[in-house]
Amino acid sequence: MSKELKRFKEGEISFLKGGEGEPFLLLHGIPGSAFTWESAGMLLAEHYQVIIPDLLGFGQSDMPHDDYYIENQARGIKQLLDNLGINKLYLGSHDFGGPVSLTLMRLFPDLTLNGLVLSATNVFTDTPIPLPLRIAGVPFLNTIFFKAMVGNKIGIRMMYLAATKEKTDASWKKFERHLTPSGIDFTRRIFQRSLSDLKTNYQAIEDTLRDIAVRTLILWGETDPFFAISVGERIRRAIPGSTLKIYYNTGHFVPEEQPSYVARDIMDFFGWR
Repeated sequence: MSKELKRFKEGEISFLKGGEGEPFLLLHGIPGSAFTWESAGMLLAEHYQVIIPDLLGFGQSDMPHDDYYIENQARGIKQLLDNLGINKLYLGSHDFGGPVSLTLMRLFPDLTLNGLVLSATNVFTDTPIPLPLRIAGVPFLNTIFFKAMVGNKIGIRMMYLAATKEKTDASWKKFERHLTPSGIDFTRRIFQRSLSDLKTNYQAIEDTLRDIAVRTLILWGETDPFFAISVGERIRRAIPGSTLKIYYNTGHFVPEEQPSYVARDIMDFFGWR
Protein backbone atom coordinates (compact mmCIF):
# COMPACT_ATOMS: atom_id res chain seq x y z
CA MET A 1 0.00 0.00 0.00
CA SER A 2 1.22 3.51 -0.74
CA LYS A 3 1.04 6.58 1.48
CA GLU A 4 -0.65 9.68 0.05
CA LEU A 5 -1.41 13.19 1.29
CA LYS A 6 -4.33 15.49 0.50
CA ARG A 7 -4.61 19.08 1.71
CA PHE A 8 -7.92 20.62 2.73
CA LYS A 9 -8.98 23.76 4.57
CA GLU A 10 -8.70 21.98 7.93
CA GLY A 11 -5.25 20.61 7.15
CA GLU A 12 -3.41 17.80 5.43
CA ILE A 13 -4.81 14.27 5.68
CA SER A 14 -2.41 11.34 5.39
CA PHE A 15 -3.80 8.03 4.19
CA LEU A 16 -2.80 4.63 2.91
CA LYS A 17 -4.22 3.47 -0.39
CA GLY A 18 -3.93 0.24 -2.28
CA GLY A 19 -5.73 -2.26 -4.46
CA GLU A 20 -8.37 -2.01 -7.14
CA GLY A 21 -12.09 -2.59 -7.12
CA GLU A 22 -14.89 -1.20 -5.00
CA PRO A 23 -13.69 1.36 -2.42
CA PHE A 24 -13.35 0.21 1.20
CA LEU A 25 -12.73 3.00 3.74
CA LEU A 26 -11.29 1.96 7.13
CA LEU A 27 -11.25 4.31 10.15
CA HIS A 28 -9.15 3.88 13.30
CA GLY A 29 -9.89 4.66 16.95
CA ILE A 30 -8.30 6.32 20.01
CA PRO A 31 -5.41 5.93 20.48
CA GLY A 32 -4.60 4.91 16.96
CA SER A 33 -3.72 5.69 13.37
CA ALA A 34 -3.92 4.04 9.97
CA PHE A 35 -1.62 1.39 11.47
CA THR A 36 -4.64 -0.16 13.22
CA TRP A 37 -6.03 -1.41 9.90
CA GLU A 38 -2.83 -1.57 7.83
CA SER A 39 -2.19 -5.33 7.95
CA ALA A 40 -5.84 -6.27 7.42
CA GLY A 41 -6.11 -3.58 4.74
CA MET A 42 -3.23 -5.07 2.75
CA LEU A 43 -5.16 -8.34 2.56
CA LEU A 44 -8.43 -6.62 1.70
CA ALA A 45 -6.61 -4.78 -1.10
CA GLU A 46 -6.52 -8.05 -3.02
CA HIS A 47 -10.20 -7.45 -3.82
CA TYR A 48 -10.97 -3.82 -2.91
CA GLN A 49 -9.58 -0.33 -3.35
CA VAL A 50 -8.63 0.23 0.29
CA ILE A 51 -8.31 3.71 1.84
CA ILE A 52 -7.05 4.01 5.44
CA PRO A 53 -6.72 7.62 6.65
CA ASP A 54 -5.13 9.03 9.76
CA LEU A 55 -7.95 11.07 11.27
CA LEU A 56 -7.02 14.73 11.75
CA GLY A 57 -4.86 15.03 14.84
CA PHE A 58 -3.64 11.42 14.62
CA GLY A 59 -0.75 9.66 12.94
CA GLN A 60 0.76 11.74 10.14
CA SER A 61 -2.28 13.96 9.49
CA ASP A 62 -2.16 17.61 10.48
CA MET A 63 -3.07 18.76 13.97
CA PRO A 64 -6.39 20.66 13.89
CA HIS A 65 -6.85 24.01 15.60
CA ASP A 66 -9.56 22.67 17.92
CA ASP A 67 -10.49 19.27 19.34
CA TYR A 68 -11.94 18.28 15.98
CA TYR A 69 -14.61 16.09 17.44
CA ILE A 70 -16.94 13.56 15.80
CA GLU A 71 -18.91 15.71 13.34
CA ASN A 72 -15.85 17.62 12.18
CA GLN A 73 -13.92 14.38 11.70
CA ALA A 74 -16.81 13.06 9.59
CA ARG A 75 -16.77 16.22 7.47
CA GLY A 76 -13.04 15.88 6.96
CA ILE A 77 -13.48 12.30 5.77
CA LYS A 78 -16.24 13.41 3.39
CA GLN A 79 -13.87 15.96 1.85
CA LEU A 80 -11.33 13.19 1.32
CA LEU A 81 -13.94 10.96 -0.33
CA ASP A 82 -15.09 13.81 -2.58
CA ASN A 83 -11.50 14.53 -3.58
CA LEU A 84 -11.00 10.88 -4.50
CA GLY A 85 -14.27 10.83 -6.43
CA ILE A 86 -15.83 8.22 -4.15
CA ASN A 87 -19.56 8.22 -3.45
CA LYS A 88 -20.20 4.47 -3.19
CA LEU A 89 -18.17 2.38 -0.76
CA TYR A 90 -17.80 -0.17 2.00
CA LEU A 91 -17.16 1.42 5.39
CA GLY A 92 -15.21 -0.15 8.26
CA SER A 93 -14.32 1.36 11.61
CA HIS A 94 -12.73 0.56 14.96
CA ASP A 95 -13.36 2.17 18.37
CA PHE A 96 -13.77 5.98 17.93
CA GLY A 97 -13.99 5.37 14.20
CA GLY A 98 -17.41 3.81 14.81
CA PRO A 99 -19.11 7.05 15.93
CA VAL A 100 -17.28 8.90 13.14
CA SER A 101 -18.51 6.44 10.50
CA LEU A 102 -22.11 6.49 11.75
CA THR A 103 -22.01 10.29 11.86
CA LEU A 104 -20.67 10.30 8.30
CA MET A 105 -23.70 8.23 7.29
CA ARG A 106 -26.09 10.56 9.13
CA LEU A 107 -24.66 13.84 7.84
CA PHE A 108 -24.25 12.68 4.25
CA PRO A 109 -27.16 10.40 3.32
CA ASP A 110 -26.20 10.80 -0.35
CA LEU A 111 -23.31 8.39 0.25
CA THR A 112 -24.14 4.89 -0.97
CA LEU A 113 -22.91 2.16 1.37
CA ASN A 114 -22.38 -1.39 0.15
CA GLY A 115 -21.69 -2.65 3.67
CA LEU A 116 -20.62 -1.65 7.17
CA VAL A 117 -18.07 -3.07 9.63
CA LEU A 118 -17.96 -1.97 13.28
CA SER A 119 -15.09 -3.17 15.49
CA ALA A 120 -14.98 -2.85 19.29
CA THR A 121 -16.80 0.46 19.41
CA ASN A 122 -19.24 2.34 21.62
CA VAL A 123 -22.35 3.92 20.11
CA PHE A 124 -24.55 4.22 23.22
CA THR A 125 -24.99 6.97 25.79
CA ASP A 126 -25.12 4.56 28.73
CA THR A 127 -22.40 2.01 27.96
CA PRO A 128 -20.70 0.86 31.20
CA ILE A 129 -17.26 2.44 31.43
CA PRO A 130 -14.45 0.71 33.41
CA LEU A 131 -13.85 2.31 36.81
CA PRO A 132 -10.46 3.88 35.99
CA LEU A 133 -11.97 5.62 32.97
CA ARG A 134 -14.96 6.89 34.94
CA ILE A 135 -12.54 9.20 36.76
CA ALA A 136 -12.88 11.31 33.62
CA GLY A 137 -16.15 12.61 35.04
CA VAL A 138 -14.78 13.61 38.44
CA PRO A 139 -14.05 17.36 38.68
CA PHE A 140 -10.40 18.27 39.27
CA LEU A 141 -9.27 14.64 38.98
CA ASN A 142 -10.07 14.15 35.31
CA THR A 143 -7.29 16.28 33.86
CA ILE A 144 -4.68 14.86 36.25
CA PHE A 145 -5.79 11.32 35.47
CA PHE A 146 -5.85 11.74 31.72
CA LYS A 147 -2.49 13.46 31.62
CA ALA A 148 -1.11 10.44 33.45
CA MET A 149 -3.00 7.89 31.37
CA VAL A 150 -3.01 9.17 27.79
CA GLY A 151 -1.13 12.45 28.05
CA ASN A 152 2.30 10.87 27.72
CA LYS A 153 3.91 7.94 25.93
CA ILE A 154 4.33 5.86 29.09
CA GLY A 155 0.62 6.09 29.89
CA ILE A 156 -0.42 5.22 26.35
CA ARG A 157 1.97 2.25 26.38
CA MET A 158 0.40 0.93 29.58
CA MET A 159 -3.12 1.33 28.18
CA TYR A 160 -2.18 -0.21 24.83
CA LEU A 161 -0.56 -3.28 26.36
CA ALA A 162 -3.44 -3.70 28.83
CA ALA A 163 -5.90 -3.73 25.93
CA THR A 164 -3.89 -6.07 23.72
CA LYS A 165 -3.96 -9.80 24.38
CA GLU A 166 -0.49 -10.39 22.95
CA LYS A 167 1.43 -8.03 25.22
CA THR A 168 4.77 -7.75 23.42
CA ASP A 169 7.29 -4.96 23.07
CA ALA A 170 7.40 -5.68 19.34
CA SER A 171 3.73 -4.85 18.88
CA TRP A 172 4.14 -1.69 20.96
CA LYS A 173 7.16 -0.57 18.91
CA LYS A 174 5.09 -0.77 15.72
CA PHE A 175 2.27 1.19 17.34
CA GLU A 176 4.67 3.74 18.85
CA ARG A 177 6.08 4.76 15.45
CA HIS A 178 2.85 6.61 14.72
CA LEU A 179 2.81 8.70 17.92
CA THR A 180 3.97 12.32 18.05
CA PRO A 181 4.14 14.63 21.12
CA SER A 182 1.39 16.88 19.77
CA GLY A 183 -0.65 13.85 18.79
CA ILE A 184 -0.38 12.41 22.29
CA ASP A 185 -1.76 15.60 23.83
CA PHE A 186 -4.53 15.73 21.21
CA THR A 187 -5.37 12.10 21.99
CA ARG A 188 -5.71 12.99 25.66
CA ARG A 189 -8.07 15.89 24.94
CA ILE A 190 -10.31 14.09 22.50
CA PHE A 191 -10.37 10.90 24.62
CA GLN A 192 -11.39 12.92 27.67
CA ARG A 193 -14.11 14.68 25.71
CA SER A 194 -15.49 11.45 24.26
CA LEU A 195 -16.00 10.07 27.77
CA SER A 196 -17.35 13.20 29.42
CA ASP A 197 -19.82 14.02 26.63
CA LEU A 198 -21.39 10.61 26.11
CA LYS A 199 -24.97 11.68 26.75
CA THR A 200 -24.89 14.81 24.60
CA ASN A 201 -22.80 13.61 21.66
CA TYR A 202 -23.81 9.97 21.33
CA GLN A 203 -27.60 10.28 21.36
CA ALA A 204 -27.79 11.15 17.66
CA ILE A 205 -25.43 8.26 16.91
CA GLU A 206 -27.51 5.81 18.94
CA ASP A 207 -30.67 6.99 17.20
CA THR A 208 -29.28 6.07 13.76
CA LEU A 209 -28.76 2.37 14.54
CA ARG A 210 -32.32 1.19 13.87
CA ASP A 211 -32.29 2.88 10.45
CA ILE A 212 -29.16 1.12 9.15
CA ALA A 213 -30.27 -0.90 6.15
CA VAL A 214 -26.93 -2.21 4.82
CA ARG A 215 -25.32 -5.53 5.70
CA THR A 216 -23.39 -4.98 8.92
CA LEU A 217 -20.60 -7.07 10.46
CA ILE A 218 -19.64 -6.42 14.10
CA LEU A 219 -16.19 -7.55 15.33
CA TRP A 220 -15.31 -8.01 19.01
CA GLY A 221 -12.42 -9.29 21.12
CA GLU A 222 -13.25 -11.78 23.86
CA THR A 223 -10.98 -10.10 26.42
CA ASP A 224 -11.61 -6.44 25.49
CA PRO A 225 -11.07 -4.54 28.79
CA PHE A 226 -12.82 -1.38 27.56
CA PHE A 227 -16.05 -2.62 25.96
CA ALA A 228 -17.50 -5.96 27.07
CA ILE A 229 -18.94 -8.43 24.58
CA SER A 230 -22.38 -7.42 25.87
CA VAL A 231 -21.88 -4.05 24.13
CA GLY A 232 -21.30 -5.82 20.83
CA GLU A 233 -24.38 -7.97 21.42
CA ARG A 234 -26.41 -4.85 22.09
CA ILE A 235 -25.24 -3.28 18.83
CA ARG A 236 -26.21 -6.48 17.00
CA ARG A 237 -29.72 -6.29 18.44
CA ALA A 238 -29.99 -2.60 17.57
CA ILE A 239 -28.95 -2.92 13.90
CA PRO A 240 -31.47 -5.00 11.94
CA GLY A 241 -29.98 -8.17 10.46
CA SER A 242 -26.43 -7.51 11.67
CA THR A 243 -23.91 -10.24 12.54
CA LEU A 244 -21.55 -10.34 15.55
CA LYS A 245 -18.20 -12.14 15.25
CA ILE A 246 -16.24 -12.75 18.46
CA TYR A 247 -12.48 -13.36 18.35
CA TYR A 248 -11.22 -15.47 21.22
CA ASN A 249 -7.90 -14.74 22.90
CA THR A 250 -8.16 -11.20 21.50
CA GLY A 251 -8.24 -7.83 23.25
CA HIS A 252 -9.49 -4.42 22.14
CA PHE A 253 -7.43 -3.83 18.98
CA VAL A 254 -9.16 -6.52 16.92
CA PRO A 255 -8.02 -5.52 13.37
CA GLU A 256 -4.44 -5.17 14.57
CA GLU A 257 -4.38 -8.34 16.69
CA GLN A 258 -6.14 -10.62 14.19
CA PRO A 259 -5.57 -9.04 10.74
CA SER A 260 -5.71 -12.22 8.67
CA TYR A 261 -8.88 -13.51 10.34
CA VAL A 262 -10.51 -10.07 10.18
CA ALA A 263 -9.75 -9.70 6.48
CA ARG A 264 -10.97 -13.22 5.73
CA ASP A 265 -14.19 -12.74 7.70
CA ILE A 266 -14.90 -9.41 6.02
CA MET A 267 -14.35 -10.86 2.56
CA ASP A 268 -16.48 -13.91 3.36
CA PHE A 269 -19.25 -11.74 4.80
CA PHE A 270 -19.43 -9.51 1.74
CA GLY A 271 -19.12 -12.30 -0.81
CA TRP A 272 -15.41 -12.82 -1.61
CA ARG A 273 -14.57 -16.50 -1.05
